[in-house]
Amino acid sequence: MWKLLVPIGLVAAAILYVSGALNAGYSRDVERPVADVMTTFEGLDVRDEPGSPGTDPARSGGVTPDFKLEREPGKMTWLVMAGDKVATRMIATLEPIRDGAATRVHASVERGDAPEDIVSPTFRSEKITLGLFAAALETRINRLTLGWSAKCDALMTEFMNGGSPGSDDRTTLGTAIGSTSRDIMRIGAFDTKLRAAGCDPAQRTQGTSFAPVSDRVRDAPVMQDGPPASDAPRFEPGKPMLDPTVH
Repeated sequence: MWKLLVPIGLVAAAILYVSGALNAGYSRDVERPVADVMTTFEGLDVRDEPGSPGTDPARSGGVTPDFKLEREPGKMTWLVMAGDKVATRMIATLEPIRDGAATRVHASVERGDAPEDIVSPTFRSEKITLGLFAAALETRINRLTLGWSAKCDALMTEFMNGGSPGSDDRTTLGTAIGSTSRDIMRIGAFDTKLRAAGCDPAQRTQGTSFAPVSDRVRDAPVMQDGPPASDAPRFEPGKPMLDPTVH
């Protein structure tokens, strides 16, 4: 179950990436000095985000994007090049706040002069590129400010021992959808709780074990191969799936 937390934790990033909802800009205060934040951003690569954007030359006229990083005091600019032309500029400005103990990060995007037929779809729209850039910044900031400790293991064990989230009733499509929705909401809420406690599921130490999950998960019905039982429902094309004479 813990493996679900990492993709659940990327829901916000996916929303930013797909919707490009940050057209007006992205800003976040980070409780670290500017030098620490800049060092963390050194490893930023938008190609590592979900979908591996900008890695398929077939979608950019056969031209593989080239990425360059320019540094200035309080400013970092990632250039996405399409040949000798600039596809887009992703800019992060870092302003010291709270007497230098923290940093205000602001992100923006500027479309370059490269024609669209040699630019990856991700980098053709400033809105989509900014959403992707913001998601990549969030990934790096979380790696800097969050971690994984024994306290996080304890929270995870408590969650796992809570049993199967939601209801186990999946006998109909409606109840299955309802149960799955509750599962996702519960896992998402726990992901928020983990991060509030300084825990990043992506940094969980591999091999950490937890106490067994509730028995009611292990006792769930198991699908088996082979012919159906004699009293099992049978469905045939062109015939009703339910017998209206049975009450």
